[in-house]
Amino acid sequence: MKAKIDLLSQLLRELESEIGTRDLATLVLHSLMDAIAELNVNKVSDLVDEFATLLKVICETEPKFGVLNYYFNNLLSDFKNNVAKNEKSVKHGKRIIIKRIKEILKEAKRSKQEVLHNAEELDVEGKTILIHDHSHTVQDVLVHYKKLGRKFRVVIAEQDFDKTHANIERMHKAKIPFQVVPSYMLSHVHEQIDMLFFGAVTLKDTMNFVMSPGTASIIAEFHLVDVPTFLFFDVSKFSLWKSGERGEIFIHKHKRTHHSKPIQYDRIKYSHDRVPAKMFERVVTNMGVLNFKKLQELFEKRMKDYKL
Repeated sequence: MKAKIDLLSQLLRELESEIGTRDLATLVLHSLMDAIAELNVNKVSDLVDEFATLLKVICETEPKFGVLNYYFNNLLSDFKNNVAKNEKSVKHGKRIIIKRIKEILKEAKRSKQEVLHNAEELDVEGKTILIHDHSHTVQDVLVHYKKLGRKFRVVIAEQDFDKTHANIERMHKAKIPFQVVPSYMLSHVHEQIDMLFFGAVTLKDTMNFVMSPGTASIIAEFHLVDVPTFLFFDVSKFSLWKSGERGEIFIHKHKRTHHSKPIQYDRIKYSHDRVPAKMFERVVTNMGVLNFKKLQELFEKRMKDYKL
């Protein structure tokens, strides 16, 4: 089991880094439909057992992905209530659960549109917006503003080559005016920036968002000069379980050799940053534009309901 967990963890981390959490969840759900359709079992109970085993693997990945845990636990409930108790064939059971996965995918699309709609409450007219991570949700929001005719400009904080260029390509395609500034030189543009936009992987019960590496220092830097930061987030990403110690962050340690000297050293990389929810002016969700108090109340209610 551990080998499967480690392998899936590595794969999910790489995919999340490339395509973001939302698109990762969509990819996993489509893959799950294909796997269920091809799964060769003789009994409905075997179908339920196979899914329960998969859920155990999903729930133990490093880091844990709140949105995947949420979707998979809901699907397990459907398996138990609508498939396991059904005396009909495996084929019928597969049809039931694949239909439910398609419904979840439709719900995810609706949630995306609700985030875009709620983002319209923010005043971005004539503003300069700093972005750093390659959140597809943030990109979608900015493109949505452009389609609405809002006038604004973007500063991209330069980081990882591929992530920075993903932002550049999306802004260029949408004809959104932008500049690129290295993330370690942002102190020179403090006075130009009106607001910061970010996405997140999940929200923990500690009221810390798990975010792309490097975001915590940028948010803290602009917090010191009173520039507001906004986060865009689907509440299905909530991590509705008790947090373990640094369970949401994967630590990669490896040896490096100096490029020209006979020197070896330890290099440590972290998969994500943790940022307190209190650092955000507002969190724009599919359930409204929330301040910290409202966000905390919503999280606690959903966590309580989830355990019932």
